[in-house]
Amino acid sequence: MANDKPSINLSLAALEAEVSRPEPFILALNGGKRITFPDLFDMPADESEEFFSDLNEPGKTDFEFLAKWLSKADFEAYKAAKVPLRVHKVLIQRVMAYYEQTVGTSGEGRASAS
Repeated sequence: MANDKPSINLSLAALEAEVSRPEPFILALNGGKRITFPDLFDMPADESEEFFSDLNEPGKTDFEFLAKWLSKADFEAYKAAKVPLRVHKVLIQRVMAYYEQTVGTSGEGRASAS
């Protein structure tokens, strides 16, 4: 009788060990307060997809996104810092670039079938 067990090509444990994990992005505010931006790519896939969807949704502000992304204490500290818009925009770009260096961007939709 033949052994018809399928072979396993990959395990989640092996894949998780292979994928690099960046340190969280930490912003030092004036006065020594630190704000930690958690790695969205380290969240459960369904939750991180929701974050990226929110980020690209028309009409959503950066602050709505930050309220979900940061801890409540970090979000309140960031708002209290009264960061100027030009600095805020560069910060968001830098945080996203920091994580994209590790895993890349979310892409431009589905690959072509041809």
